[in-house]
Amino acid sequence: MSRVLGTEVEVLALAPDAASVKAAKGLQSIRKWPSVGSSATAVWGECQGSGSKPYQTQVDLSGPSFKCSCPSRKFPCKHGLALMLLRAAGEVPEGGDVPEWVQAWQTSRQQKAEKKAEQQERKASAPPPNPAAVARRVDKRWDNISAGMQELALWMQDMVAQGLASLSGNPQASAQWRTLTARMVDAQAPGMATRLQRAWTLVDSHPDWHRELLLHLGQWHLLHEAVQRQGSLDADTRADLMAALGWPLDRAEVVAQGQAVTDSWVVAGLHHTPRDGNLLERRIWLQGLHSGRVALLLDYAQGGRGFESAWLAGRSYHSVLHFYPGRAPLRALLPVGQVPALLAQQDEHDGALTQAVVGTARQALDTLARRVADNPFQTLQPLWMEQAALRFHEGRWWLHGMEDAAPITVVLEAQAGWQLLAMTGGQPVSWFGEWEHRHWHLRSAWQAVRPDDARNALHCIWHDRGETA
Repeated sequence: MSRVLGTEVEVLALAPDAASVKAAKGLQSIRKWPSVGSSATAVWGECQGSGSKPYQTQVDLSGPSFKCSCPSRKFPCKHGLALMLLRAAGEVPEGGDVPEWVQAWQTSRQQKAEKKAEQQERKASAPPPNPAAVARRVDKRWDNISAGMQELALWMQDMVAQGLASLSGNPQASAQWRTLTARMVDAQAPGMATRLQRAWTLVDSHPDWHRELLLHLGQWHLLHEAVQRQGSLDADTRADLMAALGWPLDRAEVVAQGQAVTDSWVVAGLHHTPRDGNLLERRIWLQGLHSGRVALLLDYAQGGRGFESAWLAGRSYHSVLHFYPGRAPLRALLPVGQVPALLAQQDEHDGALTQAVVGTARQALDTLARRVADNPFQTLQPLWMEQAALRFHEGRWWLHGMEDAAPITVVLEAQAGWQLLAMTGGQPVSWFGEWEHRHWHLRSAWQAVRPDDARNALHCIWHDRGETA
């Protein structure tokens, strides 16, 4: 049997939530599956639901990628998880004829991958666009953005003059906020529109929302000033500014302008965020074992169709990544059509994740400070923290014991916090999370679980879905 998702732990690590785990285990009976099968590249089965026609469930192991005929919008759905749990338990036979509906899906995926690769090849081999025409389009967009940011600056001045408290329970303010958000889209600055949308949710969200909103306004002012001076910025700073505004680079530009780094990458954190238009964003944080680099992959799924590939928290993948240009680049791309090679076991090669890779708490904070200084437009930053103990005090979660640093408050759901206290016994472990506007959202916990390991390799014992990994 292929080792891809070959254990129950690996399968359950893909579950979108605890409810999906429970539902999948409820279907983990071969009696509920009229037919199942597997090959070297796929696993399939039909699960009898409440209707007369069984749900057709299939998994392409090259991703792995899931597909099911059920109406669930979760990815993977409970049927996909249950099928892979049966396979991990040895209840799905290998060999035999692959059903036509499985072959059609695999063929479709292969054709899409080939078409995408051909499009990239055609784009790469196409004659370069007219430099003068490109320059005119770029200048026009900067003019549009500059005009929109000027309106934003005037609006912020009026809002501060009236006082942020005037926003509370104010329908007129809400309407003005929506109007300006739409204006940012018209000004070709969709990144600013997203920032405005997220910031409005702060109003009346907690007692200290005024202070947090003021942090956002301060950064918007910085972006406004940078746009007015964009002509004097160096190329890397301008690239960071464009990314903050939502000015996309196509893949060819990223490959041409950014740096390519080949490494063994450990999945340090995963997070799913719903966006407008039934869009699901997936953030994949990777820690390079040899380069020491941290990379951020962004992936999107529309309308519940699911992602093209699965990533397992705490596991290692070998791949080349192309980083976006910038002064402190984090976001990266995979080469077209490449499926990262899942390494067999994290502790079976010389690049295991260790405290040396994670660094000390002081080193982590210094690295964070340098990243923010290099690219103040980037709000979301990765942050490691070694050997800190989780505590609950006065209604908040804290991490204690970080060298001479003061305790730091963290964002963590109550259920996950109590679960982590039970798992760690209150003892120090290492942590990874996303730092944004003075809030540290914990995404994973790491611990040396094998005393006989001379390298003191760290293993992921929890990630933010709330289940052990």
